[in-house]
Amino acid sequence: MGSPDQALLGNSASLLADLLNNEKNLNKILLIKGHSRELGELVDAISHAAADGEDQLKALAQRDPALNLKALELPSGEQAARKAMAKTKEHELLFSAGDNFAFNLLVTQTDALSYGSHLAAIVADNAPDSETARQFHALATTLEGLFKQVTAQIRSLPRK
Repeated sequence: MGSPDQALLGNSASLLADLLNNEKNLNKILLIKGHSRELGELVDAISHAAADGEDQLKALAQRDPALNLKALELPSGEQAARKAMAKTKEHELLFSAGDNFAFNLLVTQTDALSYGSHLAAIVADNAPDSETARQFHALATTLEGLFKQVTAQIRSLPRK
């Protein structure tokens, strides 16, 4: 654990909280879309890992009142681009089916899980204590493992 940077910790934790809040609900899309057992299990694992990570962030914020998990501090252009990308991805997911749906969903997860694992590592590297650092390094490892499972599942999809 290096020297903590409170501003970097706050911004990284906020970005991670925002991502995990979205990811914890990922499995809800499977309520309306057909899917394989393997995809369902992987999506459930992602949702559970995100919910656990969000709980860890909330606990960290309770221990450190100076930590604001709503401090995204993104420039307006970045905010607009993220909103547009989310809308495009939502459209692709809602209007695809079968292997196309699985592919589209898994591709969204490669981005989210890679980003999340890196954010969790940054939170760990700037954590106020070694126990918090350990928790967020573990979260980074979990998200990286899920990323690898997602890429493996993409590779196993039938080729067109």
